[in-house]
Amino acid sequence: MIVAADELDIIGRDGTLPWHVPEDLRRFRVLTEGHVVVAGRKTHESIVERLGRPLPNRTTVVVSATMTSTDRNVVVVGNVFDAMTTARRLEEERGGEEVFVIGGGQLYRSTVNVVDRIYLTRIDDKVDGDTRMPTGWLHGFTLVSADERDGFAFLTYERA
Repeated sequence: MIVAADELDIIGRDGTLPWHVPEDLRRFRVLTEGHVVVAGRKTHESIVERLGRPLPNRTTVVVSATMTSTDRNVVVVGNVFDAMTTARRLEEERGGEEVFVIGGGQLYRSTVNVVDRIYLTRIDDKVDGDTRMPTGWLHGFTLVSADERDGFAFLTYERA
């Protein structure tokens, strides 16, 4: 799982990130490039709207009961279980070992109990938002690395 959250675990406002941290966007790209990512429909659509295309150099497995796609790097499945199974299979086929859940909130809530690692960018602020991570979402994880920056920190957690 890869996510950015403020001090109160807010992750979004009106379907977008409530901050702009270029270093976080670079970290996201570096970690996820060449891998399979799992996204909810709204998250995928917001990326396409912002970039004009799906995430480059990645295969995106989108969880949606209504969406379709003709893009060869986008696979649409109807539920979270099938998304995770499909993503792991596709990642294995390309010789990789890590699948990334990239949001949104509903997908994070549905997968937090099955992921082994969380890449968290902790924003040193309290922002106004309408989407947050579930209470206690980091329980069962151990902090394995921390890189403090000005205004945020890159934290990596692994399941204990």
